[in-house]
Amino acid sequence: MSMSDLVARLERVEAELALQRLAHNYCVAADGRDLPLWRSVWASEAVWETSADPDYIFTGIDAICVAVQRQWETFPVMQHGTVNQVLDIGSGSATGRCDVIIHVQLPDGGWITGGGTYEDRYERSDSGWRIGRRRVTAAFDLGPLSEVRP
Repeated sequence: MSMSDLVARLERVEAELALQRLAHNYCVAADGRDLPLWRSVWASEAVWETSADPDYIFTGIDAICVAVQRQWETFPVMQHGTVNQVLDIGSGSATGRCDVIIHVQLPDGGWITGGGTYEDRYERSDSGWRIGRRRVTAAFDLGPLSEVRP
C-alpha cells in the first residue's frame, strides 16, 4: 500500500468519525437546549426540512435556530437517538442517512414516541463538517405512551 493510499484511507476514517460526531452533536444540542452547539452543526446557508409542508422548511442558520427554539418552547423534554447511519463521503461534501427515534414530553406531561429517517447533505469547511441540508422522511408517531406501573 502506498503512502498516498494510506493517507486517503485515514482521511476517510477521520471524515466518517467527524460526521458521526456531527449526528450526535445534533441530538445533544437539541435535547440539551444548547443553542451554540446547535448552531455549530449547521452550515450558514443550511436547509432543515422537518416536513414537506413549506411552513416546516427552514433556510439559513438563523431560521433553523428560531425553529428549534419553538420546539423547545413546545416540548419540555426531548430525547433524540440516531442509528443506522450510512455515509457516502467525497472530498468536500458527503451525503448520508440515518434513522431517528425521539421521545418528547408534551405540555400536559404526557409523552409521545416518534421517529423517521434523516437524509443529509454535509459540507466541509475550514471549521469542519456541517449539515448543509437535513430532510426528515418516513416520519411516524406512536402516540402517547401508556403509564408505567410498578
